[in-house]
Amino acid sequence: MSFCWYRYLAILFFFCAPTLCRGGGSGLNVLVVVNQNSTNSVQLGNYYCEKRSVPPQNLLRINWPGGNAVWTTNDLSTYLSGPLQSGIASRQLTNQIDYVVLSMDIPYRVASSDGSENSTTSALFYGFKVNSSPPAGAPDSCSLPGASSNSYAASERIFRSAPPGSLSSNNFMAMMITASNLMLAKQIVDQGVLGDSSFPSQTVLLSKSSDTARNVRFTTFDDAIFNTRLRGN
Repeated sequence: MSFCWYRYLAILFFFCAPTLCRGGGSGLNVLVVVNQNSTNSVQLGNYYCEKRSVPPQNLLRINWPGGNAVWTTNDLSTYLSGPLQSGIASRQLTNQIDYVVLSMDIPYRVASSDGSENSTTSALFYGFKVNSSPPAGAPDSCSLPGASSNSYAASERIFRSAPPGSLSSNNFMAMMITASNLMLAKQIVDQGVLGDSSFPSQTVLLSKSSDTARNVRFTTFDDAIFNTRLRGN
């Protein structure tokens, strides 16, 4: 008799528990990085934390004195990736942080001495990759470095269970929020918040240009159209 009582109590607890689940994590899993030499960066970072419920211990200040376009691999290590790793460790967030948000006035491009260039966000995701030969028929700008496989894409798993390639938990799903001014950057944050749990109702345009290297999804356009009609969208 007591067994049945506990079983029904467990069922009742299941149905009464909160039902809101966020597959992409929450503010607790996000680390926001601001450049303390830029008031815009600091203000935007604080604004993002407020809108996304990111706790104060998940805000990291770096001290980058240069511009917001390009930095070297040494700069990346000295001013961002090094402080990022040590900050996460010292705050005991190692098993908690999956996502890193860079708040404007932080360089978006990383350049090495051999001429290779990566985005700052991809360097945090994959690690910096040197240039390699592009696929046959593709322009030089489409070179794909080795070891760039992404086991997270389409895996339907949480990020820490599907890190990119053979990389470890030292890698992050990184993104940068920026604009030509602070007001526009805050609008990007607001747009993201308004988009939570929503479904777009506007028309979607599927376009194909003469650039074959950038039309790899064209072959699936018919499937996309069919699926939306099947759903009644």
